[in-house]
Amino acid sequence: MRLPELYTERLRLRMPRPSDLDHIYALGNDPEVMRYITYGRTQTYSEAKADLRRRIRQSGNGLGYWITEVLETRDFVGWMALKPLDDTEHIELGYRFLKTHWNKGYATEAGEKLLQFAFSNLELPRVVSVALADNVASTRVMEKLGLTFDHRGRYYDTECVFYQITYQEWKRMHASEQSNSE
Repeated sequence: MRLPELYTERLRLRMPRPSDLDHIYALGNDPEVMRYITYGRTQTYSEAKADLRRRIRQSGNGLGYWITEVLETRDFVGWMALKPLDDTEHIELGYRFLKTHWNKGYATEAGEKLLQFAFSNLELPRVVSVALADNVASTRVMEKLGLTFDHRGRYYDTECVFYQITYQEWKRMHASEQSNSE
């Protein structure tokens, strides 16, 4: 089963495809983008190609990677993911964007859409997210999405902060937003 296309006010989230390779390479070849992922080690073109193949293969049945584009222009922003967290039973919300698209609220906007999809369509009981502790921008996105800090742990062979949100917490958060807009 293919991942559905998802839309926000400004973004389109779609399945990755082979034609995304140059964009995936640009994303993985930027030391600043990779600073909090691989401590700045960048991807080679062949690593980016293997990475894209893996992302395509892992995208289906509601989980996987969505290429994120500006809706109006189709400019590549980066990717969002709902995927298994490392070797755990948790489903992780992940994201990686080109620097030119940082600080525009895209990660929060796309993250809200993926949480809605995770809870409303996939009926997941909880969604988690991890980051290096000093990745303040990423943890700020998690907090804006309503995820709360739970613990520090080792994921992807790295010491990370672990944030989570349950379906009930998400539903409560959106119920109060709904009543505030009435």
